[in-house]
Amino acid sequence: MPAQRNDELNPLDSTGLCLLSLDGGGVRGLSTLYILKSIMDRLNNERKTTGLPLIKPCDIFDLIEGTSTGGLIAIMLGRLEMDVDECIAAYTKLAEAVFSQKKSRLPFNLKGKVKAQFDSSKLEKAIRETLEGSGISENDLFNDGNVRGCRTFVCTVDQTTKSIVRLRSYALSDEPNIPASICQAALATSAATTFFEPVRIGNRKFADGGLGANNPVDEVEGEAANIWCSETADLKPLVKCFLSIGTSNPSIKAFEESLIKFLSQTVVDIATETEETEKRFIAK
Repeated sequence: MPAQRNDELNPLDSTGLCLLSLDGGGVRGLSTLYILKSIMDRLNNERKTTGLPLIKPCDIFDLIEGTSTGGLIAIMLGRLEMDVDECIAAYTKLAEAVFSQKKSRLPFNLKGKVKAQFDSSKLEKAIRETLEGSGISENDLFNDGNVRGCRTFVCTVDQTTKSIVRLRSYALSDEPNIPASICQAALATSAATTFFEPVRIGNRKFADGGLGANNPVDEVEGEAANIWCSETADLKPLVKCFLSIGTSNPSIKAFEESLIKFLSQTVVDIATETEETEKRFIAK
């Protein structure tokens, strides 16, 4: 990475783990992407000055996790390895296709049970089209056995046990592998009970991970400890940056003073712009 103007090395060029947590938030997830875009633009602008190739989030973060719509974004950035601009385009198209029209104005049926307000088939179709646009089959497994530098997982909730379940793009010892396709993983994390039908994977049904982990920071911390320090559970010495982006207030856990300054200033600079972008999108 290039030197900054003060001749100090870019803080993201030092050794250590980078973790990214993406909250849920419906169509407001677009604001999450614009926050991340501003961070990535700043990094890549610095790289351009020294002729270095541009990088994507999957080139920086060792672990990306999301819940609900944050899970969709995590899959696009981590498993599909999109850059942020590609993800914004895909997410905008998906949100417009899915949330443009409610299937029902009444949240309950005649028996008093909660029913889906949006068409689950539209969500599935939009996800399939997103995968096809990346040259991936809807049947490709989320964990296809390939080792990637960027690990991705999403949270969902088991409809029977009501417990949080992590669907992973990688294998983890002592943890069961749920053979979900990329499409199933995307549906399972985003199938909000009052908006979409639950998703079946094998003999289990899953619903929106936001029911139990809409702010997935704790899930990321626990998963990272399981991956890199299962014996000691002492994650802090290994982590360089822990970036949590939500649909309202982004937060940063950085373990280097220079990194806190670098990322915090970026977030402050774009806060107003992000809020206005979100309002314009919701008003469409």
